[in-house]
Parts: sequence; structure tokens; C-alpha cells
Amino acid sequence: MKRIVLLLIFNFSLQISAQIPVQEFNFNGTLSNTKNTIAFTGVPMYVNDKEGVAKSAQRLSNSFLEVSVGNLPLANRARTISIWIKYNDITTANYIWGYGSSLNAQYFGLLQQSTTTSKSDLNLAGWGPANDAIVTTTIAANTWYNYTASYDGLTSKIYRNGELIKSSISPRKSTSNLIFTIGKMGNLVSINADIDDLKIYDVALTDLEVAALYNASPVLAPNDNAAVILTTKQVGKKNVNKSFKTASITSNGSINRNIILSAPVEASPPKFTEIYSTEGEKIITSNKHEINISNLPEGSYLLKIIKTNQETNSNKLTVK
Repeated sequence: MKRIVLLLIFNFSLQISAQIPVQEFNFNGTLSNTKNTIAFTGVPMYVNDKEGVAKSAQRLSNSFLEVSVGNLPLANRARTISIWIKYNDITTANYIWGYGSSLNAQYFGLLQQSTTTSKSDLNLAGWGPANDAIVTTTIAANTWYNYTASYDGLTSKIYRNGELIKSSISPRKSTSNLIFTIGKMGNLVSINADIDDLKIYDVALTDLEVAALYNASPVLAPNDNAAVILTTKQVGKKNVNKSFKTASITSNGSINRNIILSAPVEASPPKFTEIYSTEGEKIITSNKHEINISNLPEGSYLLKIIKTNQETNSNKLTVK
């Protein structure tokens, strides 16, 4: 029997107000922000982004970029910073981003420690051990990750691929200095990675907002369990009430997996649909309500649905 994907748009009734970043850099052939009001300085090296689009991400190899940002959240004010990164070398430290002064509690930055194994410490640094939030993570070269760090005036949080991996009460911050850097901490330069889609907020995003920000990306990280997972079933055209394995986000931001939806909440024909491999390669494009995936090998894919109103839904698809 053919394996068919029914394109069902699930409405989880999550009312999430989208926060607007105060600064956003997409690195699509430029070092300027999306408003074209400020720009990073440094030697640009444009490479493919996480979707495979040419000249839409920035590569740094023992180099750095910096920009003066007049509206950076300073002192003890709330903030959130999100970035995508693909490590090209994990045997040396990667100073992902940072700003502030090299003084106690006056710095705010994210760095991945060097490693020769599959694990490494991720450090939300505040300059001084008491000011740092550190978590050990798995890590691999040539894999895209989304990192989001937030501070609400009391608690520091680190998220990877939309999921909270570290939360700790932090001493009061005194972040100073308006120079935001990538690849540099203090006077030290250390990075060998591709970076993309930098967003800076002057609020601390909630767990749900971080998950929504990550899931809105056209291509999810290939090693991640997405917040929404669809599993294909052997479904006929006339039998649209089959159960689907899926996952939902609870009110506290945790992930519930393997919840069975006995019937779809809403069925809406897409304008067109795309299926990507975990490497970001587009495999299938269709404008039909059903897609035959009988020729797809078992594994994980990204299902991107563009509706007639241009709204986009991205879900992780598991073919079994």
C-alpha cells in the first residue's frame, strides 16, 4: 500500500504574541541589519546557510565581526539573543557572541568550549565564575544548531533548538559597552564556524516564545526532536480520521510526545508543500493535498507547508 502524507494543519490553540527583535541580522549577502541602519565590520566570507541558499550565512575562521549597537540591553535589563551556528571545528573554543566589558558581571556572551569528544561545555558568560551559567551538551561539527540565551533580571536561561537546557539564578548584571562581537571575547579571538540569523531582543522571551521562534525556521536542526512531530500512516483518501502521533507544547514549555490526536483539528489545502532532507536539500515539492512518499527511505525529514495566505508551518516528519 502506498504511503501517503495528508497535509493537516494542527491548531494547538497556543496564543503566542510574537516579540519584535530590536536588532536582526540575516547575513544574506550583507553585514548590515535588516533595517540597513548599522553593519558589522570585518572581512565578510559568505557561505551557504542552513537551507543551502548560497551567500546567506557568514563564515568566521579565527576572525571576528563587531558592530556598535545603540539599543543593546545594558546594566541589569532583560534581554534575549538568538543565533544559528554550524561548527566547522570543535577542537578549539568557539566564542559565539558577546558584549560588555572584561570586568566582573559586566559581560554577557555565549561560548562553546573546545573538546575532543562528543560533549562540550556551553557557557553563558558574565565574566567571573559566579556570573556564568554552564551546561554540558553533545556537539558535532558540520551540524546547524540554534542557540537562544535570555536573562530576565534574575534568571539566566540557555536554549538549544527551542528547548531549555539550562536555567540558573544569576547575580545582578552590570553589562556595559555597546560593542557586540562575534568570534571574540575580550581581546581573544577564537571561532571556526558558520553563523546565521542573529536576533537581539530587549525582553526575556518565554519558553513558548523560544520554541515558536525555533519552529518558525524553514529548516530545523537535523539532530533535534522538534516540538511537533508527524508520523506517517498508511492512510487512504476516504479515511481522514486516522490517528496521528504528534507532540504538543505544555503551558510550562515542556514537550509532551506521543500524544494521539484521534482526528485532525483542521484540514486546510496548502498552496504548496516542500519536503527537505536533514541536510537542507529540497526533495519534494507539491501543490496537492496528498503527497506520495512511498519512495522516501525511512528517516527524518522537514515538512514545510505554505498556505494560501502565505503563512508557513514547519514540522519534523518521520517516515517509518
